[in-house]
Amino acid sequence: MLIVQIGVILLTFLLGYIFARKEYQNSTIEEKEQLKEELRNPILVFHILPYIGYYLLFIGFVLKISELKYIAFLLVGIGWIIDGADMWKADSKRGLIFVLLGSITFLITIFLALKFLFNFSLL
Repeated sequence: MLIVQIGVILLTFLLGYIFARKEYQNSTIEEKEQLKEELRNPILVFHILPYIGYYLLFIGFVLKISELKYIAFLLVGIGWIIDGADMWKADSKRGLIFVLLGSITFLITIFLALKFLFNFSLL
């Protein structure tokens, strides 16, 4: 069963790589230059946190690792907070919603992780 689970994870990595490469090859020269410029920006790491969290959540469900699911939810929450703060400049209502959802996700995950990992309860 573990071999099938690892195979599914490798297949998703491979499919993601194939789709990204195909999209890059089909883009124009201007789009390629814009992508290279955006990849040089260090703040990009914070904007891809939700996507890393989604992928880790998928791996956590496939491998049935609870700790990995908590880490994934924390990354998603932090990513939503940062994306919401960045969105706030353009649309304050949408940015506020993302910041609130990210904060709620982050806090609930922290409380559940404390209870699961350390058998700690606030009540």
